[in-house]
Amino acid sequence: MKSKKPFLEVIQPNQGLSLRVYHNIQTRTCSMKSWHFHPEIELVCVPHGKGQLYIGNRQYSYENGAVILLNSNIPHKSFDLGFESELYEEYVLQITPNQLEILFTHFPEFEKIKQLIKVSQEALVLPLTAHEKVFREKFQALLESHSLRQWLIFVEVLDELSRANYEVLGVTSGNINSQQAERVEKVFEFIEQHYTENISSQTIANLLHLTDTSFCRFFQKHTQKTFKQVLNEYRVTQACKLLSFTDKSIENIAYETGYNNQSFFNRVFKEVMHTTPMNYRKERQGLKS
Repeated sequence: MKSKKPFLEVIQPNQGLSLRVYHNIQTRTCSMKSWHFHPEIELVCVPHGKGQLYIGNRQYSYENGAVILLNSNIPHKSFDLGFESELYEEYVLQITPNQLEILFTHFPEFEKIKQLIKVSQEALVLPLTAHEKVFREKFQALLESHSLRQWLIFVEVLDELSRANYEVLGVTSGNINSQQAERVEKVFEFIEQHYTENISSQTIANLLHLTDTSFCRFFQKHTQKTFKQVLNEYRVTQACKLLSFTDKSIENIAYETGYNNQSFFNRVFKEVMHTTPMNYRKERQGLKS
C-alpha cells in the first residue's frame, strides 16, 4: 500500500505519570489523518462502530469496535477513517517501552504480557463482538481512575488481551526512522529538564551537533511544529498545572515556567489556550469573577 512518508507525532509527557490516557470523542484531540508514528507503545479501544484501520502495510476492517495494540514507531493513520456510526469515540493509552521493560525484567509473572508486547511489533487487533463487554468496561474504568488504579487496570487489560483471540496483522514497516525519533525525544527530554531556563533553538542545535538552520528544518519536518511552538506549549502546560492547583501569583508562575515578562507570558498563554491565565484559573478553581 503506497503512502506518503509518515512523520513523527510528538507526545508530550504528563508530569509525574508514566501512563497517558485519553478519551477522544468525535473531534480527535490530535487529528492525525495522515501517516504518523511515535516511540510510545499505543493501546486503543474503539468501543463500537464500523470502520477501517490503516496500519503499516496493512488495511483492516472492523465491524463492531476493536482493540488495537501497536509497538513503537509503527506508522498508522487515525482509527476513525471510514467510521460508520452516529458517534465516534476511542480510549487511548500510551506508554514508553522502557517503562514496561522494568516490569518484564524483574517480575516473571509478566511473561505472557511480555510476549504480547513482542507480538505487537507486527501490530495486533482484537475485533469486538456485541457480547464482549470486558474490554469496553475496563477501558471505561481506566478513564475514571487515577494513578496506581490506572496501572492496575492497564495490566488487567493486557492480561485479558494476551489470552484473547486477537489477530496479528503482520506489519512489515514498523520501527522506522528510529534515529530521527531518538533525536526528537532528546529535544523533548531537554525541554522537560530546562524549560524554566532561557533556551533557544541554537542551544538544541548544539546538543544535536547541527547548525541552527538544519535543526529548525529537521524539527519542523518531523513534528509539524516549530521549536518555539513546542517550547511554548510545554511551558503553558506546566503553567496550567500551577494555575489549577496552587495559589501562586500569575507573575510568579510566569517566572517559574521560563517567562521573565508577565505581559509576554499572558500573550503566549492566550495564543495556546485561547483564554487568559486569570480566566483559566477562575474556571479551573471555580472562583467567582
